[in-house]
Amino acid sequence: ALNLAGLFSFKYFAFFITSLNVVFPDLKLPVPEVHLPIGISFFTFHAISYLVDVYRGDFPAERKPISVLLYIAMFPQLIAGPIVRFGTVRKEIHERVVTVQKFALGLKFFILGLGQKVLIANTLAVPVDAIYKIAPENLDAPLAWLAAIGYGLQIYFDFAGYSNMAIGLGLMIGFRFPVNFNAPYRAASITDFWRRWHISLSTWLRDYLYLPLGGNRKGRVRTYVNLALVMLLGGLWHGAAWTFLVWGAWHGLWLIVE
Repeated sequence: ALNLAGLFSFKYFAFFITSLNVVFPDLKLPVPEVHLPIGISFFTFHAISYLVDVYRGDFPAERKPISVLLYIAMFPQLIAGPIVRFGTVRKEIHERVVTVQKFALGLKFFILGLGQKVLIANTLAVPVDAIYKIAPENLDAPLAWLAAIGYGLQIYFDFAGYSNMAIGLGLMIGFRFPVNFNAPYRAASITDFWRRWHISLSTWLRDYLYLPLGGNRKGRVRTYVNLALVMLLGGLWHGAAWTFLVWGAWHGLWLIVE
């Protein structure tokens, strides 16, 4: 609760006040200007997963605070993932070995990710952003499709590129982080897509939210409610805006349909 309170105050409080002012215009509540700490969503989820895993008895609580601080504030994946579980890196936090082979593999991952981010994502962003700035009445169907497909590729190579850079940096300093993307646009369904896209987030939401809510073990209606709630919160996790909630609801709807 304390971890989520910090996340809410920094990331969602201003959005909450703004939404209240829209629904109740007479309130005219002042909207605070809050500067968002970099990576707060990621290190909050790291802290929560550590607490829950210790509570569940997956591993004993760490006796050295520096070990927990290292896990929560580990720089390679702090800003954009992947979301790493403490159990994944616990052994390496206490004792790790850096080898030439591991460093070389990490360098390959980093170069691959850097190429995906800088050469592909950033290049695609130029025409995509330009098309999205065109007024809707001046936009024809082929150009709109070009922007939609271009943005789909841009966001994938941006996000997957950063994840690969983080995995590479981790290998260079002796840590093995989980793969975060597995060819998501080759998915055969929305369910399959979420097994391939931002894998560390979807598995986090599954293990710490969907399954504790009952998963699919408490009847069909409860399963639908759980899916909708998880995807709504997953959408909100990506950003404090109604568009993210709509996006989460849309994915939740298709998961329910499937």
